[in-house]
Order: sequence, then structure tokens, then C-alpha cells
Amino acid sequence: MKSFLKFLNEDAQEFTSAATSINKNKLPEAYSTIHKKMGWQKGTTHIDIGGGKFDNAKEFLGNLGVEAHVYDPYNRTPEHNQEVMKRAGQGKADSASLFNVLNVIKEPEYRQEALRTAHQALKPGGRIFISIYEGDKTGVGKKTKADSWQNNMATAAHLPEVQKIFPNAKLQHGIIHGTKE
Repeated sequence: MKSFLKFLNEDAQEFTSAATSINKNKLPEAYSTIHKKMGWQKGTTHIDIGGGKFDNAKEFLGNLGVEAHVYDPYNRTPEHNQEVMKRAGQGKADSASLFNVLNVIKEPEYRQEALRTAHQALKPGGRIFISIYEGDKTGVGKKTKADSWQNNMATAAHLPEVQKIFPNAKLQHGIIHGTKE
């Protein structure tokens, strides 16, 4: 099976949505929601798939005793991503996240590949966390700016797609979460 990075390099997405990495000073809300409602486990390893170009989430988790890594084929170098996969991928991560990622990928096959990348990174029993920016909630996807896409789908509308890779995934507290079986 191809890695997410190889998949993306071989077959180009119509929109990379690299410019949607905007949380330089603001932590994605899902990190706080999980911290308050579900808990991050001290001493674990986390991989943020599509985590953007900033390290504020990595620092937040580090302060909680979680070793965090960011993998992003459009906002990090290939060398960085390879190192992340060596340290936190290939069945080494206790948790993985796709925060505001699936909603900016137009093509379903690329969304599935992002989910498979998270699945491959997780240990058996590892936890997946997914948040969705719902946009205008019409369910009608559209280009939002140069090289950027928004599906405008409700979080619940993504659940069947997630369950193809994580069959036990459910929606709770606005977060899709499950475990690798």
C-alpha cells in the first residue's frame, strides 16, 4: 500500500489546500475538546496527519507529557515527514489526528488515503481523532481561494467514510473518534 506522501506525489489532488494551515497562534479547537472531554494520555506518542506548518499543537501536547509529531505532505519537507514516520508512524503511535483535514480534500480517494495513513501509523488499539470544519454546512463543496477547497459537509456526513477504515468510529463532543482494531 502506498504512503499518503507517495500517493499525493504520484497522483495530484486538484487542490492541495496547503494555504489552509492558518493556526499559527491559535490551537485547533479539537485539541482542547479532547483534553477536556476525553483526555490525552501522558507518556504516549501522537501523530497529527495534515497538521500544517506550525508547532503549537505539538507544544500543547508536549506540555501534557505527550510526544507529538506533525506529518504534512504539503506544509513540511519530505525529510521532515520521513523522520516523523520513522519515529511515530508504522504502528508506533498511540493516537493520531486529522483535524480540519478531510473537509479540505475534494476527492474521496484522497480522504481515504489520509485515513489509511493514520491507521497505518497507529498501534493496535491506538486512538483516532478527527475534527471537521463544516464551512457553510450546505454539503456543496467549492473552491474557497487559490488552491483551496471546502466540502461544506457536516461532521456526521464524514462518519460513514471514516468507518470504512475505522469501523468502530463514532461521533461524540463534535469529534469523530475510534480505535484501530
